[in-house]
Amino acid sequence: MKILYLLPFVPWVGRVRSYHLIPRLGRKHEIYLLCRSSSDEEESHAQEMQPYCRSIRCVRHSATSTRGIFKCALALPTPIPLRMAYFASRTMRNAVREATAKFSPDLIYVERWRALQWVPRDVGIPIISDPTDSMTLYNWRLIGAGTYWEKVIGLEEALKFRWYEPRLSRRSQLTIFCSDVDLECVQKRSPKSRFANVCNGVDTRKFFFKPPTEEEDNRVVFTGSFTYGPNRHAVSFFVKKILPIVRQRVPSVKFAVVGNQASRHFGHLNGCDGVEVLDFVPLLRPYIARATVAIAPMTVAVGILTKLLEAFAVGTAVVATSRACTGLPVQNGEHLLMADTASAFAEGVIRLLHDGELRRLLALNARRFVERTCDWDTNAARMEGLMQQVTQSWIPAADSQMVSLAEGIPNSRRSSSSQSS
Repeated sequence: MKILYLLPFVPWVGRVRSYHLIPRLGRKHEIYLLCRSSSDEEESHAQEMQPYCRSIRCVRHSATSTRGIFKCALALPTPIPLRMAYFASRTMRNAVREATAKFSPDLIYVERWRALQWVPRDVGIPIISDPTDSMTLYNWRLIGAGTYWEKVIGLEEALKFRWYEPRLSRRSQLTIFCSDVDLECVQKRSPKSRFANVCNGVDTRKFFFKPPTEEEDNRVVFTGSFTYGPNRHAVSFFVKKILPIVRQRVPSVKFAVVGNQASRHFGHLNGCDGVEVLDFVPLLRPYIARATVAIAPMTVAVGILTKLLEAFAVGTAVVATSRACTGLPVQNGEHLLMADTASAFAEGVIRLLHDGELRRLLALNARRFVERTCDWDTNAARMEGLMQQVTQSWIPAADSQMVSLAEGIPNSRRSSSSQSS
């Protein structure tokens, strides 16, 4: 199968879904990668995919586009979400046309809604959209926990995506989300569209289970990319509301913040009261393994959080908010501890710092969970099966409009407990 793989960013370790799916799909299929980039550094990351792709093309766009901001301003009085307007690109649309004419792919796979607008409507090739998360759901949650400006923009985007996401889903033969919660948010407004669930995952071989000697005492870790607003909110919440309570009971506690652009947002905390701030690290597992407790104090979250799956795989006990666990069939007290208020979250962290037996029990249960449901090899096999169903059930219409034998594609909504970032 020849797959045109369309991305609004360059795949690299920080973009876990494409970073893990492309190498696995590339073992059996021809991958033609077309992605948007904003720097030489980003394009250098694309070369990691070279062994798995027949062709790689990065189309350069400015990281901060005045033209994009202007397009957002024009979109304000329209039904078009600002996120879609900002990334609208005639250059990318032309690049898709050129790629389809040159490579004659059997399928176009598009990750994220903002890239779907680059696919011409008369392309005449079956499309799978993988927005991964529902932007309606994300923005509704941002209204409740964001800053003033995030609340304002979140309301605008939530209302627009509520109308726009169902229409986007009808552009594709199949739309894929990473959790049932996100899927259902869109499906109920587009019941005739076809949907499937492919969970985010973890490479259980790279994130292998740690021996007890790797763990350090009284060390808490948070991992994630800080280009993502909810991660910034979570760390701020922990530092301001939770860490002071923990420190009263465990004065020697250390807190590590690890991830892309961490120092940009939290560099002022580095070295203060046991806080360590580290930007992107090529090998994340050692930082998770050293920790006594991994945390996910998310106040805004959609989809499946990779940080949870990685901690589960490594065997570091987790404390998370219930919102961080949305879409995962995990149980409080069995796989992790859940808490939503600052005081309850602090108590959970303190309890795990003091109770090695409980940490070990949670870690073993969580490791078994990810091995059974969230390994990337299993997820890639599921994605491959869905791609084959779409291509096999597709017939082009005589008028070049997109037609799909939808009856041939199961409306596959696996529960997360049977799923395989």
